[in-house]
Amino acid sequence: MSHLLQIRLCDITKTMETGHCATDSAFPVSAALTKRIITPLKEGDLEQASRECRAGLIAMSAAIESIRQAADWEMGSVSKCYMQLLRPLPFDPNGRSLRAANIHRMYNFRARTTVINQIRFVFLG
Repeated sequence: MSHLLQIRLCDITKTMETGHCATDSAFPVSAALTKRIITPLKEGDLEQASRECRAGLIAMSAAIESIRQAADWEMGSVSKCYMQLLRPLPFDPNGRSLRAANIHRMYNFRARTTVINQIRFVFLG
């Protein structure tokens, strides 16, 4: 899967020039993707950086991790809500797309009205 994502990120017709993909630190990053994929610091990376850069690297690593966690939580929450319906998604691509869009809208409405939104706490804390 990561190979297909890397190919798509290298294709300038499919990605923005200034766009980035936040991934786990274990995600393989080729030389062609150093400006397209951002990862949090790996163990030992901080010690290799100069002392002047360390505070900035820590802040950037924390921001990347927050973005990743927010996306992971949001995606997991939506799928859990749908699994409770005990119904498979329709095979028809148009019907599938419409149903997925409606589920996301309902979940976002629920998250905003009940103020149970994990993303909010990631960025506030």
